[in-house]
Formats: sequence, C-alpha cells, structure tokens
Amino acid sequence: MSDEVHINTDELRKLGTEFATQAYDLGRHLSAFRGRTDAEALGDGFGAGASSSSHSELSELSELSELVGTLIGRLQERLDEIGSGMKTGAMNTEAAEQEISELMRGVAR
Repeated sequence: MSDEVHINTDELRKLGTEFATQAYDLGRHLSAFRGRTDAEALGDGFGAGASSSSHSELSELSELSELVGTLIGRLQERLDEIGSGMKTGAMNTEAAEQEISELMRGVAR
C-alpha cells in the first residue's frame, strides 16, 4: 500500500461548485414552496366558509409547512457550507503543494 496521498484539486473544486449549485437550486425551490404553503395560500384552499375543524387543519398544515421550510433551509445552508469547504480545501491543498515544491527545490540546490 502506498503512503502517498493525492488530491485532485480540480475535481474537488468541481464537486464544491456542484454542492453550491444544488444549494442554490434548493433555495429557489424553497422560495416557491413557501409561496405555495404560506397561511394565505393555504387559507385560500379552505375557502371563506371553512368550519372550525378546517381551521384546525389549516393551523396544523401551516405549522408543518413552516417546519419543513425550516428544515429545508438548514439543508440548503449545509450544502452551501460543504461546497465552500471543498473549494477552500482545494485552494489550501494547492498552496501547500506549492510550498512543498518550493522547499524541495531549495533542498535540491
């Protein structure tokens, strides 16, 4: 087994960009979801003459939609953090490789 480790920084950067893209897309979908499930939109679905049990269901749906929105928002933030971390990792790896290369040239002289 080899003791060498190689990190393909281009691929790491691409993967980080993909995570960031997915986070952005998820954010767009979350905005649309919130627009379709806010209290006003849900209330329109039940109509003006809704019964008290319908109001209870509306309240439950509204709470559930808020919870789902919060959880999806957290997922979006985490995907964005992961993407940024991967890009930072790629930059740090390239900088470290450059420093090691310079050190090795100095030793070889």
